[in-house]
Amino acid sequence: MTNSTNETGSSLISRWSRPARLIGVAVLALILLIPLQMVRSVVRERHQTYQGVVQEIAGAWSGEQRVAGPILVIPFTEKISIQDQFITPQGEKKVGQRWEIRQRRAVILPNTLSYDGSLAPEIRHRGIYRVQVYSADLEISAAFRNLRATVEALTSTDQLEEIRWSEAVVGFSLSEPRGIVDVEGFEINGHTVQVRPGTTLKEVFSRGFHAPVGDITADSLDIHLPISLRGSGSLRFLPLGATTRASLHSDWPYPSFVGDVLPSVREITDEGFSAQWTIPLLNRSYPQAWLGCTTVDINEIEGGVRLFEPVALYDLVTRAVKYGLLFITLTFLTLGLIEFVIGTRISLVQYLLIGVALAMFFLILIALAEHIGFAFAYVLASVAVVVINTLYCAAILPRRSLAAAVGAVLTAIYGILYTILKAEDFALLGGTLLLVLALTITMYFTRGMHRDGESGL
Repeated sequence: MTNSTNETGSSLISRWSRPARLIGVAVLALILLIPLQMVRSVVRERHQTYQGVVQEIAGAWSGEQRVAGPILVIPFTEKISIQDQFITPQGEKKVGQRWEIRQRRAVILPNTLSYDGSLAPEIRHRGIYRVQVYSADLEISAAFRNLRATVEALTSTDQLEEIRWSEAVVGFSLSEPRGIVDVEGFEINGHTVQVRPGTTLKEVFSRGFHAPVGDITADSLDIHLPISLRGSGSLRFLPLGATTRASLHSDWPYPSFVGDVLPSVREITDEGFSAQWTIPLLNRSYPQAWLGCTTVDINEIEGGVRLFEPVALYDLVTRAVKYGLLFITLTFLTLGLIEFVIGTRISLVQYLLIGVALAMFFLILIALAEHIGFAFAYVLASVAVVVINTLYCAAILPRRSLAAAVGAVLTAIYGILYTILKAEDFALLGGTLLLVLALTITMYFTRGMHRDGESGL
């Protein structure tokens, strides 16, 4: 009776030992999410520090640039007839007429406008951080036609008193004026004109510069402005012309076209990119001319380019940390298969130590990557973790060949992850194939689990 009871107890223990270990290993994997989350917090903190450095450098160099203009502002006066009612001393109501002179401003956009620019990327350093900025050379050309008819169309012909051509000004907008390097050679109708800071129409351009036109002897203006400026991030432009053409090129091979209008023609190679925009009047809703007292939003449509870093350091590390649980799961799965195939036992504490070493990989990665770059840091961090875990497995497993198998699996996992991180467009596909491969291998090694009548898990 006693022997039967002991056999029954041993059978129950044997039946439930494997599920209990499986649950224990799964709980350990979930517990290891805590150090992974701590590593993620460190990465987030370092990223915020980097963003602060970017803002500091942008403040000293220049931020994102948006160029607009030119616009032509022409003052004129109207003679307005006003009817006044008054009561005579005799108590009679009469209507009198008086004339009032009102000051107006006509805001006129160019008939044709072109932006032609080249961007030269540069690297600026602050401590261990490196930030990409750019220098740009732009040539802005614009043509205004039928100016008198345009001004007259904004008011009644019989009310128009005087057009003050000598007080007309041309204004340009620049989001970061401190980034201006040179604006020499500004020409209006072939005559060189000196620009002045500030704009004359704050409700349209909050920042920028302007220049007096002088006496307009013709009914048209041709404007040419070469400007050198500095910026960071993106360079954008507003299509203020009835027809706007823009052409931008650079030796940076990773452009990201931004704004509301994509280029109609673009070419991207390893040596750089070139892009061209053609934007007609019908792409926007605001008119070509209006009175200065009218509220018009000229910012509704823009085009431009950002000098994009295809996979930034902190984005790469953040994405790598997201695969941390998958790393741990696949490694624990490998150890579990070794236990099942050869019948050895690995304690939960040993599982935990191996998992902690795997979590340390990401901390080593971010610490090294800030100094030597992501690729080299990834190699060193993965080699360190693979060597540590392989040597540890050699000490706890009965055969060194099994430890070598664990090291080979870890090396393969790190290699596959690096490929997934670099091939951003195929990350989901690569991760899915890795999971399918892991499931297939597991099914293969566990295919004979109950073949000999073994009970339990």
